[in-house]
Amino acid sequence: MKMPCVVLRHGRERSAALGHPWLLSGGVDRVEGNPEPGDVVQVRDPAGNLLGTGDWDPDAQIRVRLFAFGKDEPDEGEWLEGALERAIAWRQVHPLLQGTDALRLVHAEADGLPGLTVDRYSNWLSVRVGTPAMLRRAPRVAEMLMKRTGARGAWLRTEGAAGATLAGDVPAEPIEIDERGRRYRVDLRHGQKTGFYLDQRDTRDLFSRLSKGVLALDLFAHTGGFASAAQAGRGDVNEFLRADTRAFELVSVDPPPFAKRKRDVSAACRAYKDLNLRVFARVADGAHVLTFSCSHHVEPELFRKVVFSAAQDAGREVQVLAVLGAPPDHPVSLRHPQGEYLKGLLLRVSGGPR
Repeated sequence: MKMPCVVLRHGRERSAALGHPWLLSGGVDRVEGNPEPGDVVQVRDPAGNLLGTGDWDPDAQIRVRLFAFGKDEPDEGEWLEGALERAIAWRQVHPLLQGTDALRLVHAEADGLPGLTVDRYSNWLSVRVGTPAMLRRAPRVAEMLMKRTGARGAWLRTEGAAGATLAGDVPAEPIEIDERGRRYRVDLRHGQKTGFYLDQRDTRDLFSRLSKGVLALDLFAHTGGFASAAQAGRGDVNEFLRADTRAFELVSVDPPPFAKRKRDVSAACRAYKDLNLRVFARVADGAHVLTFSCSHHVEPELFRKVVFSAAQDAGREVQVLAVLGAPPDHPVSLRHPQGEYLKGLLLRVSGGPR
């Protein structure tokens, strides 16, 4: 049976030819055949040359997520099994990913598995799917994962729907993970994202080292990842910054995404500036501030400009000591820079507010 085909508009074939996994709706000239959501389709340039193969989603702005490139048509089963095997294998032995039983095993496009995220929490897996195609494949993915990892159970998460047990048994109560000596409780069924913020593991290590003997503050604490690392308290951010008068020596500023869509960027930048301005105006001379944006649409250069503007308005001298990001189990493909969603800065704030 002939595979449905998506033909690109003139001038829109370059990104696919360079290996970018996303084909946006505006790049589609026509669709040959009648693919259903989640079907595998070919992608061809206007001259009919095969550029790659991917998953079709007619209801999303990203119409096709390519998982194979070039003129050869892949075997879907072999691709899926091979990509899962490779993603898990290198993480198990990487020297920067030791000392914890909670890791990201699959990071979507960066691992050649668009629309699929898999996190391991101790003996359980959290499988998050973001496309109709990966939802179809979820049972097969779970079978492969259980065999490869020896996990006791896998929980399925999808956008806008209640989760479900995908394989084995998943406890209703929170489980405990060990992150380099720090113990956290993770709610697999109802916790944020896949249950916990694994992308801040290395920064929690840094926060812990910086917190010795200082007054530390964890804003947007959620389950207390940074606060547990520093053994500091929590509170509502806006109310706390208005009511508390202490000069903190270490502050983590890790808010939820303020720009979930491109049109939200301007409002998000105002919110980031206001938040960092409040923090800069309150910290002690020589304080360290770890500030973040996890908004995909706010690019690193723009975020740095926003932080600079906040420092200017606060009248503080601010030095960048390090650029922060996600740990190695959250890689970014050079072919897909949009995968770099988490951006952060380690700052040193000196002087007093003018």
